[in-house]
Amino acid sequence: MASEESDSPGANDFERLARRYLDLWQSQLSGLATDQALTEQIARLFAAANAQMAAVLQAHQGASHAATASGTAPAAAASQHGADDLGELRKRLAALEARVAELEARRDRP
Repeated sequence: MASEESDSPGANDFERLARRYLDLWQSQLSGLATDQALTEQIARLFAAANAQMAAVLQAHQGASHAATASGTAPAAAASQHGADDLGELRKRLAALEARVAELEARRDRP
């Protein structure tokens, strides 16, 4: 009858197997790294994936920041009036400047 220790691999056997496994992976990766076309293609793939993930994260952070920063729902989409909007913006800005000037004048009076 054989002892249990001889039936199961020892710690040295596991270490040898682990080293062999890592050596094989290192050999495979080294071989792939020498293929310039494959390396460039993988780099482009990772760059595209990184760009898409960055865009998704920015969109998610922007949406959650807009909703939580003010405690209200995000603003509605801007209207599409083009040059008309610019003229309206100028009018509103002029009105605001006039109001600020009036408030400053009141504040400076005794």
